[in-house]
Amino acid sequence: MRSNRTWSGHTLRAALLGGALAALSATGAWADQPFILEVGGPLSDPFFSTFKRGGDDAAAAEGVRFEFTAPNGFDNLSQDLAKLIEVGITRKPDAMVIGDFIPDAEDPGIKAAVAAGIVVVIVNTGADSWEDDGAIAFVGQDEALAGREAARAFLAAGVKNAVCVNHVPGNPGTQARCDGMVAAMTEAGAKGTAFNLPYSDSGNPQQVKQAIMGTLTADSTIDGVFTLGSGIAEQAMQAVASAGLGGNVQVGTTDISTNTLNAVKSGDLLFDIDQQPYLQGYYGVLIAAQRLKYGLQPIGMIKTGPMVIDKTNVDAVLEAQKLGVRGAG
Repeated sequence: MRSNRTWSGHTLRAALLGGALAALSATGAWADQPFILEVGGPLSDPFFSTFKRGGDDAAAAEGVRFEFTAPNGFDNLSQDLAKLIEVGITRKPDAMVIGDFIPDAEDPGIKAAVAAGIVVVIVNTGADSWEDDGAIAFVGQDEALAGREAARAFLAAGVKNAVCVNHVPGNPGTQARCDGMVAAMTEAGAKGTAFNLPYSDSGNPQQVKQAIMGTLTADSTIDGVFTLGSGIAEQAMQAVASAGLGGNVQVGTTDISTNTLNAVKSGDLLFDIDQQPYLQGYYGVLIAAQRLKYGLQPIGMIKTGPMVIDKTNVDAVLEAQKLGVRGAG
């Protein structure tokens, strides 16, 4: 079984001595290295570009072969993710790092990978299912707490009626964020609701903007908008401005980008909640590699968030963002 394989000292030295991964590739030595295949989210979502960079850096540090695969977009997300896992298993990787974004579609494939002797690490989404699926670890944020932190920030700013925009319906992580926000707003005597954007709309900025404007127009008492991605946040800020509601509707988001961090600094965005995608990508590959090479693994979940960014700490995060390891550029 691959899950019990420890790589020989000779193989490890081949990865470490010489100091050049390019040389390994050129000489064909990659064939002797552990092969880790990741099934992640669409790179059209800026969140996953940083996520992938973390995986690439971990693979380089550990001297393993690594390949990142993902759907091209969100239109057929469930089917595409299931197919990528299915095809991935046929390639016989030593380990797979998988974002369990749509469990109903992905869990059968994840269990099949484990049954085939492939080491599996679940990342980003799958906190409630990773153990049942047979994965060795989970890396991600506490999603319900992220929603509650959003509500806390809204309430502190005087928001009375906040709406959560879920652009990945069916994903338990985004659902938990919305549920957490709604619950915390309600417990405080305020109002919280959520609405789902169709997958086909989430990659279309104009349709996202129109959907949010429509929601604000339909209920003039909404004074807070919580989005679950940096791109969606930018469209929400545009929707608020286009509707002439600047100053009356506060916008907050999860997942950072340079644009959203600058918006926090300027006051156009109330808060930005960071789940540290670079660390999720890095730790996912690191855990898989070290299990294969040394038989090591963490016990339980590794939490990378939530970390709330507001005007009090945004300057430090912007400085770190210059290195490209905090969020989308």
